[in-house]
Parts: sequence; structure tokens; C-alpha cells
Amino acid sequence: MAEALDRHEARRRRALAGVSARLREVGIEPAFGALTQYYDFYGKVPANLTGLTVDEPHGTGRMQVTVVTAERLVPPGEGGLSADGHVWTRDVDIEHDLPDGAALVFEVTLLEGPAEASGAMWAPRRLVREEEAVVDAVRLWHGYREMLRATPPKPTAARRRSARARLATARRTAAAAPVVRRPADVPPPLRAHLDGLDDARLAFHFPRDRSGKYVKTAVVALAGDGPALSRRAPWLAARADGDALVVRVEGLIGANQDHRWDRLPWLWNKDQPPASVRWQLDDLERARAVVDLLDSYAVAEALTGCGVHVDDDLTALLHGYPIGYGLARHTDTWVKRLYDQLQRSAPWRLAAAYAVHQEERRAVRRPDREPVALFGLKGLNQQSKPMVALDTHDGAPRLRMIWTASNTRLPRELWECPADLHADLT
Repeated sequence: MAEALDRHEARRRRALAGVSARLREVGIEPAFGALTQYYDFYGKVPANLTGLTVDEPHGTGRMQVTVVTAERLVPPGEGGLSADGHVWTRDVDIEHDLPDGAALVFEVTLLEGPAEASGAMWAPRRLVREEEAVVDAVRLWHGYREMLRATPPKPTAARRRSARARLATARRTAAAAPVVRRPADVPPPLRAHLDGLDDARLAFHFPRDRSGKYVKTAVVALAGDGPALSRRAPWLAARADGDALVVRVEGLIGANQDHRWDRLPWLWNKDQPPASVRWQLDDLERARAVVDLLDSYAVAEALTGCGVHVDDDLTALLHGYPIGYGLARHTDTWVKRLYDQLQRSAPWRLAAAYAVHQEERRAVRRPDREPVALFGLKGLNQQSKPMVALDTHDGAPRLRMIWTASNTRLPRELWECPADLHADLT
């Protein structure tokens, strides 16, 4: 098949000469040669297929253009994915061999992104008949990073400080008169934890929304009965019920909980270590300097100042740039989400947080060097989702973007700024 395709190279070069010239006229330099092989719903592209290639200036992908023959199999408008997305009906039959006298059409394909980003590894190949349509597609893609750039949030330090003061007041008010309902019947392994429960501390540290109220959907796993965090087991857990907190025993998968406090018992029981242990630093002014940067949306500076690396995808989002053409429509959502979540972080705690994750993985004899998710970027309704994750690079903590279907999370209270520290900085 490769030899048969090679004999069409001269014909393809002639057929694409006009597209090549038009692209050069608008400042885009294509190259003619072998194309990258890929798969999609129409099948596998043959090896050694030739055509034009254009690389995105910042290395986020490649556009490929060649000529093929195509025969329509169903009427226009039919074919494609079914409404439920489970069935694919081919609308055309694409042939890369070029019979003599056959009418040719242009095949335009975008290659970009990680394979796990469903729909982002490549856009479905497009078939067009006019050179202008090919050039328009390449031009639109070639400059998309600047054209589709999102605007990062503007500094709102005063507003953030006001919000923190409001939250601190709500926490102190709740801790002064806590309303906590306890279960009557608790299994013996969890009874000791319940006996050590401090209502005031639980009320102070329980997750809150922007208005200062308890988060209605929050589940706080306080202490578990079982060594395997990845399996469902009985946990002493707290939920909000209006202005009250309800503590009960629930079957939870510890590794999947956003709020798991078994490694931080001082958030909810009578134990009270010194601030240097709770906050993981001795200098309150150092924390103030980092929090001030985060309040001003200087997230990159705050991370760098604490020795935290950031991968290329997250660096692009922090500057408002899309990470790929096929995902550009999510850029606004992802940029806002990234800033909102990292504003709550304590970058100086990330190394210790990852060490806890590694310790827990080693305890169950699992690989301990894999990234662990902190939060999702939202916007995609699919199994494998984009997440901001934590691992290490050259011995330093690193934030990176991953695609995963796993529900495993690093508990927020291990990497976010402690509530009592935020209150003291108000």
C-alpha cells in the first residue's frame, strides 16, 4: 500500500500547489512531505501518505492537508454519530488511492492534544472542494491562540480581604454557639473518635460558601474504620443541615473525598498542636505575603515564590491561552476555575501534601509517584475529565494538567490555606 501511495506524490503536490501558494501569501509557511498517521471514525490513514503540513507556532498541534477521492454513502445531512453518541454511521467512503480521472477533494485534518482528551486528539477530518475553504480553515486555526485568548481575572485584593473577613466572622460566630447533632449508636472503633469531637472546632472549620454559610453538599470524612482508602468503609462523617451540623456513620470511599480530615484531627477534635504544625510554617508574615499575591490574582508569582513548578498547559491557562484548538471553547471556564481554586491554595504546603499521598499509597502497596488530582476544570461531560493534579519534578512540587476518569482526590485541607490562618490574617 505504501508503494502504491508513493506513486501519487507528484499528483498530490500539483493538486496542493494552489493551497500552498495561497498560504504563503498570508504568511503561513506549509511543508510538503509524509503525513502523520492517525485513526478516526473513518478508519486508519495509510502510512507514507503525502500532503501539506502546517505546525502551530507554539507547538500545540499540526494541520494536515492532502487530496483524496470520496463517495457519498447516504444523503446529505445523514450519517455521523447517533443522538446518544453510541453508533457511528459513515456518510462518505474515503479513498486515499487516486484512480485516473477521479475527481479529487481536499482532506483537512487537525492533530493536537492528549489522546485521553476525547475529541481533542484530532478533529474529525473535513472534506472540502475549494482551495479557499482549505486556506480559511488553516488561517483560523493558525492564529487561534491569540484570537481565542481569555482574559485572566483582574486584581481584587480588597474584595478578597473583605470576603475573608466575612468568612472569619461566620466561623467565629458558629464556633461560639455550635449546633452539632451526634449519633446515638456508633460502632466501637469509631466511638473513641466521636468522644473526642470538639463541636466548636468542627463548626469553625466546616466548609463554607462565599456568603459564609455551611456548604450544603459538603461531606466531611472525620475518621474511618479500615486501612484501605480506596474501598468503601464506615466513616464518621459530618454534613450540614441548615445552621446545624449532623455527625453520623456513613459508608464512604476515603480516597474519593474532597474533605477528609483523618490526617488533620485538630480540625475537629480536642487535640491542638502549635500553629507551626497546623500551618506548616513559623512565619506568619511569609504566609501573608503569599496570600496577598493570591488575593491579587498573582497566582503564578505565588507558586514560583514557593518553589512550585507548573506544566505548560497550566502555564498557558494562567496567561489566558487555550491549550488546544479543539478545546478552545472551554478556555474561559478553565481559566476562571483555575484562578478561583488556586486562590484558596497554600503553595508552601504542596510538597508535604504530596508526601502524605505517597505515604498512603505505599501503605497499600500502590505506585507512589503518580500525580494525584486536586480539582477538576469542569465543562466536559465525559468519563475522562481534565484535572489539576500534583506530583513532583526534580524534587519540587509540580502542578500539572491530567485527564482521568478516577474519583481519587487529595483532600483539600492538605493543600488549601488553613481556615484559622486565613482568619488570623484578616
